[in-house]
Amino acid sequence: MNRFTDDYETNDDIIRGTNDDATVSRLSAVDVGYLEDPFVKLFVKRPDRRSPIINRGSFIRSYAINSLVSQFLTLSGCDKKQIVALGAGFDTRYFNIKANVLDKEGRSNLSKHLLRYYEIDFPEITMKKAMTIKRQKVFSQLLAGDVKLERGGMDLKCSDYCLLGGDLRNWHEIVRKLEEAGLDKNAPTLFLSECVFIYISPDASSTILEWITQNMTNTMFALYEQIRPNDAFGKMMIRNLKTRHIELKGLQAFPDLADQEERFKNLGWQTAKAVDINTIHDDYLSKSELARLARLEILDEFEEWHLLAAHYCVVWATKSKVYGKEMEQISL
Repeated sequence: MNRFTDDYETNDDIIRGTNDDATVSRLSAVDVGYLEDPFVKLFVKRPDRRSPIINRGSFIRSYAINSLVSQFLTLSGCDKKQIVALGAGFDTRYFNIKANVLDKEGRSNLSKHLLRYYEIDFPEITMKKAMTIKRQKVFSQLLAGDVKLERGGMDLKCSDYCLLGGDLRNWHEIVRKLEEAGLDKNAPTLFLSECVFIYISPDASSTILEWITQNMTNTMFALYEQIRPNDAFGKMMIRNLKTRHIELKGLQAFPDLADQEERFKNLGWQTAKAVDINTIHDDYLSKSELARLARLEILDEFEEWHLLAAHYCVVWATKSKVYGKEMEQISL
């Protein structure tokens, strides 16, 4: 095996490791009381209490993406919808939808609006996830219809959930798997990318977005990733990640909020909005929610929090021939 291949696989191992780190951070936020998620603990072997800054960041990330998902699923006038989670890792959103955890008031029954939920990640991750799902009864009770393990356990499928092993950099192979699993190109479809595009080359992420633009009739995209690499904090963030051999390959291509919006607008998407985590925290959360967070634990590193929160963003964009006006109403 040549050195290039060795380096390539080593880098993939490091990227796969970020899934474990994010899952532990999510469980920490759940244990403190920021989030409700009864399933994440089943994917963590060694829980670890994170700092208040990390806990609050995990909450904002979840709050924002869950809000967009909930609004998408309850769009009026739309048929049942699809969700495609790119690089889903050990994310538990599908199960939280099925258990009505995302719908705090219990009024919408989000799962009734869901046609099918697709998750894609490295086969090494999907095999572990599939094994956990099959082993735990709490998961099997939520899966609809017959549950099948395929390709030696790399894929798990039932009538409304498909876990697919594959490499997003080989997008056309991923498309084949999605189509074989029943992806409807005309159904309203939400694509999710949470700290995923940032790890692959701009050419690879552009290939994915261009295919979605050209082939999906009624679609929305929600993205969460790092920004602002060129200020003092951004440069320090990059240096710290490099000590862990983590490279953010997409960071310089879309460094600011305007660049994040333009990546969609330049492809002809009807709407695109990008906001950083500070804006979500300060402008979108209610006073009662902020008061609730303050009661959970003391956050006294305000300067560090604001610096970190300024370097992460949430982006949502829409493109639809049929439901354009409805999708335009979606906002944090």
